[in-house]
Amino acid sequence: MKTVKDIFDAAMGLMDELDREGKSNNPDTAEFGLRTPGIVNMMVAEYRILAGEKGGIVPVEDMEEPLLRIPDVYAVGVMHYGLAANLLVDENPAAAGFYEQRYEELRNIYFTRFGAEKGDGAVEDLYGGIEFGRFGRW
Repeated sequence: MKTVKDIFDAAMGLMDELDREGKSNNPDTAEFGLRTPGIVNMMVAEYRILAGEKGGIVPVEDMEEPLLRIPDVYAVGVMHYGLAANLLVDENPAAAGFYEQRYEELRNIYFTRFGAEKGDGAVEDLYGGIEFGRFGRW
């Protein structure tokens, strides 16, 4: 199970904010670290809505908390783009726009595949017999 810090580390790597030793915890990222739990809570709520889950959300409050009910592939494959976009929205709007686009693209791919796997494969006929030429005159 991934933690908030895992998402933060990946986002700092994207944003080129790692120090010389490859660590994300440094004086330049302190403000980003303070803002991260709130942004991650927003993305967790978004995930749960898109996944069709109901019920309360247990908010994360610090970097070491695990992301409950969020698949690891979504946490480290998608969420860091959303975090980077939200952290850079004021500082670098162009980069934030790129990360937001990538986040939305990956999120949509994930939920398209997730939704396809969940369904029973049946397609509902909404046209009522049009395939047999049984439709009214124009």
